[in-house]
Amino acid sequence: MKHPKRIIANIIEILIGICLIICSCVNLLDEFWSGMGGALIAVGALQLFRLLRYSTDKAYQETVDVAVNDERNKYISMKAWSWAGYLFVLIAAVATIVLKVLGYDTLVPIASGCVCLIVILYWLSYLILRNKY
Repeated sequence: MKHPKRIIANIIEILIGICLIICSCVNLLDEFWSGMGGALIAVGALQLFRLLRYSTDKAYQETVDVAVNDERNKYISMKAWSWAGYLFVLIAAVATIVLKVLGYDTLVPIASGCVCLIVILYWLSYLILRNKY
């Protein structure tokens, strides 16, 4: 195996998920944690399956390597992140106004705080990247 640390991490993720479900079933935790446990099991199992397939199937390994190292895919990925950021800011800003108009005053600070947080994260990232490049 080429990736024993990843395999161990995926197995630990699955075991944590099982523990969360068991603790929820015996009423040590609420049902939120059983859902989280199920999600951890699903993600851990899928990642473990992908890693084992990557290690054993040479054709799949080549396909993944090309997809990961392809400049076009990297460009599309970065473009998708930028679109997601723009759309998030616009949706949260519109939600702030709509929530205020509808009288949901308790939700307005959350929506507007999300806009502020993403703008601050963008600004800090810009400063860091500007100095780096």
